[in-house]
Amino acid sequence: MKYMVIAGMLLAGAASWTLVRHPEKNAKVVVQPVVVLELFTSQGCSSCPPADRALQEITQRAAGAGQAVYGLSFHVDYWNRLGWQDPFSTKQYTDRQRQYDRLLKTQTYTPQLVINGRHDVVGGHRGRIDQLIRSVQEQPASQFIPVDGSLTRQANQVTVRYQLPAGPYRLNAALVQKEARTNVQRGENGGRTLVNSNVVRQFRTLDQPGQSGSVTLPIPDGLKPDDVTVLLYAQRTDNSQVVGAKRL
Repeated sequence: MKYMVIAGMLLAGAASWTLVRHPEKNAKVVVQPVVVLELFTSQGCSSCPPADRALQEITQRAAGAGQAVYGLSFHVDYWNRLGWQDPFSTKQYTDRQRQYDRLLKTQTYTPQLVINGRHDVVGGHRGRIDQLIRSVQEQPASQFIPVDGSLTRQANQVTVRYQLPAGPYRLNAALVQKEARTNVQRGENGGRTLVNSNVVRQFRTLDQPGQSGSVTLPIPDGLKPDDVTVLLYAQRTDNSQVVGAKRL
């Protein structure tokens, strides 16, 4: 087993901003560099809890500083065979990780952090993580696009209406549980209570989203609408680079 821990980061200073016209509302929309952190993790991996805590710290600090840094925790399923069935794991998220690994020519491991779809970061390389986040935030705002949307919440689902410019983009919609506590009974973390944040509970990718549309995400049993949030983020279809994001 590889021991890979994602450390905290130093949030960057001022980033560039651009004002653009909204395609439908003809209103000014602020465009700024965005950072999407996709953490591939598992409750069955003893090296993952420090990375889970780091993701929580990163997103909390970013929110407090008004930074467009968003975290997503994807729980993979290949650790389940070692004694503990991670309740948030799914093959869909394992497949997403392996798609990144083929694109980035890296191995599959946990905890693995993918930054803006283009950089694979080995846990523990704090300087490298900080450097990559700063490098994204320092990119010209012209390299990013506006992603906008609205959210309608119902008892057992949310419907997201979105707008984005025309271009070679795919759009992802992630229904995120803000926080979860789990008493792990078996496996490498047996006997521990794990706290996970930004847990992806539903995930949809629209390969041809168009400039506007909608997507519906069911809310898992036991969760209330206020327990969840939604992250929309657009990626280029040629290299998977994240070019825009909006949290609803």
